[in-house]
Amino acid sequence: MSKSANAGELRFAVFFKRLERTVNKNGFQVESEVNVFGQDEHGKDIPIMSKWVNAHGSEVWAAMQLQLRDPSTITTRYSPLLDDETLTVYRQDDPKPYEVISIDNVEQRNVWLEIKVQRKVTAR
Repeated sequence: MSKSANAGELRFAVFFKRLERTVNKNGFQVESEVNVFGQDEHGKDIPIMSKWVNAHGSEVWAAMQLQLRDPSTITTRYSPLLDDETLTVYRQDDPKPYEVISIDNVEQRNVWLEIKVQRKVTAR
């Protein structure tokens, strides 16, 4: 297997959230982010421990050409809940979200996921 991580490298708490749209009592759509893995008994979102690598070297120049902002790569254990490119990703205590660019189920073995993310940018 070419892409993997040792247990000691999975040291960043990463929160994966999905956007849910509901209709309130007045008939308007309301959007909210819901943690993919739910909450613990204290009401806090459950993180997934992952390996987080920021872009460096030639990847930075390629990212600048593609106009990506703060590109990073997350390596984490496989979960079918994460195989969704519409997720929003938060790193530990960072309040600024990342958006998923691509997801690679490494060698289709359902053991590791390599997720490419970039900083989410609001429309101007």
